[in-house]
Amino acid sequence: LGVVIGKRAKYVSEEEALDHVAGYVLVNDLSERFDQHQRGGSWDKGKGHDGFGPVGPWLVTRDELGDARGLSLQLDLNGKRMQDGNTDEMKWDMHYLVADIARTITLQPGDILLSGTPAISRTVYPGDVVEVGVEGLGTLRNHIVEGPTPIRSDVGAQPTESEEVLSTAQG
Repeated sequence: LGVVIGKRAKYVSEEEALDHVAGYVLVNDLSERFDQHQRGGSWDKGKGHDGFGPVGPWLVTRDELGDARGLSLQLDLNGKRMQDGNTDEMKWDMHYLVADIARTITLQPGDILLSGTPAISRTVYPGDVVEVGVEGLGTLRNHIVEGPTPIRSDVGAQPTESEEVLSTAQG
């Protein structure tokens, strides 16, 4: 679940946070765990690949969805339910996220904050179909494909497949 900022937010309380929300979108919060855990858990390396973080298929306004509390959320992988939860189970609700992030970062209209996911990530492979659903927002369907160009092995720090990295990356 992504919350879309509609009005500049800086130093807002949890009570004021909803006033800065335009609406909500579905986001497939993909991570490349080998890169992420090879670098000590660095989120920028794990989530910053081309094509990661697809958003859509539309924006549902705050007026339509309210405060995003009590909504069911799911993730299906190749038609099999892998994650099933509710926004009430989130460690931090959307109001807290907006207020906490706006404490140190000025949020601008169009910025999207991601809420996270129900427990346990899953490994995906080319050919897989991932469907993210949130009550009131519909379904975002993504087909996993292999990138058009192999990553060169002579540039940058290369991920390894050590037992530790594999264990962490695959849960």
